[in-house]
Amino acid sequence: MPLVSLAHDLGLRTVVVDGRPRFATHERFPDVDELLIGIPSEIAETLSYTSSTFVVLTAHDYKYDLPVLKVVLPARPAYVGLLGSRRRGQAIKEFLRDGGMAEGLLDQIHVPTGLDIGADTAAEIALSILAEAVAIKSGRTSASLKERT
Repeated sequence: MPLVSLAHDLGLRTVVVDGRPRFATHERFPDVDELLIGIPSEIAETLSYTSSTFVVLTAHDYKYDLPVLKVVLPARPAYVGLLGSRRRGQAIKEFLRDGGMAEGLLDQIHVPTGLDIGADTAAEIALSILAEAVAIKSGRTSASLKERT
């Protein structure tokens, strides 16, 4: 929820996709531009992705994440983030690799997603994710401005 709110505050158009109507509500996501309820991979096929699109998967479930990644990665959005551990990310990439996905597409996945800012709360995690996504889209590193020459 904080990810959607912060993205909205940054002027980004936000879309929440969930197969569970009780979770995909305007009460939970008051700042969302569009709520789409249904099978995430099927909905992913209907969306368009550009060099300005940020995709963040938060399901923590292989049965949702893998089919969505199969749709999203070939479209080459600006950023693809996946909540989860490094170990989970390696397993996801291995499943996709075994399914024939090119290594160059797998390199697009940022897992764990976000910058290492010591985030603990949901709002801090949202900040770290969006900071990384903006940096990637802008072709920047995540170095401190203090260190920039």
